[in-house]
Amino acid sequence: CALDQAGVLCWGSDVAGQSNVPDLIDPQQVSAGGQHSCAIEGASVVCWGDNSAGQSVAPYLVNPVQVSAGGAHTCALDTNQVVCWGDDGFGQSTVPELINPSLVSAGATHSCALDATGVVCWGDASAGQTFVPEGLVEATSVSPGLYHSCAVVDQAVTCWGGNASGQTTAPTLNYVASVSAGGDHTCAVSDVGVVCWGSDEVGQSSVPGSAADEPAEAAPDAAAAQ
Repeated sequence: CALDQAGVLCWGSDVAGQSNVPDLIDPQQVSAGGQHSCAIEGASVVCWGDNSAGQSVAPYLVNPVQVSAGGAHTCALDTNQVVCWGDDGFGQSTVPELINPSLVSAGATHSCALDATGVVCWGDASAGQTFVPEGLVEATSVSPGLYHSCAVVDQAVTCWGGNASGQTTAPTLNYVASVSAGGDHTCAVSDVGVVCWGSDEVGQSSVPGSAADEPAEAAPDAAAAQ
């Protein structure tokens, strides 16, 4: 899903209606989850698609400023508190005590947030994905994936949790602006553009147009240009 001047647009699988965008008058932000999608619409959150776990029925919110759709749950930053709903089989919708949270992100079966203490994660911990390492007090971005999580601290990426495909072994990157943890791979935006690592079984880590995606004979020219 994306938000542009025309409003919210979604594409791809629509098996549960997750790409069938309802009529929205004033969408401010959109987030695509497992089989549901959500948007901030005016002063409320509107979700559509799969609702088998209640993930598409938002509770009453006072002033939602950010929404994040996860695997089968949803979280929102509502003024100065985080509210989650939907599947809670791993505790991913049971929000711990947070101090002045500024961002929330819902993963497959766990969630993470930024607050005054740094990065806080909760939910499924089977691969250590909610065990936040020390030193992330000044994090500016966090993203929970399937069995791993990543954050941006001092313009560098730190990842933790499952690493079966190398998804938490970040390359050396400078001036990282944001990071996004997927199922078994990770992507970040840095000064050299988009860089991805981890599983590449279906090409999810092969960024189009990158030096790694060019023919071998073109690699020296690409490196020289940088």
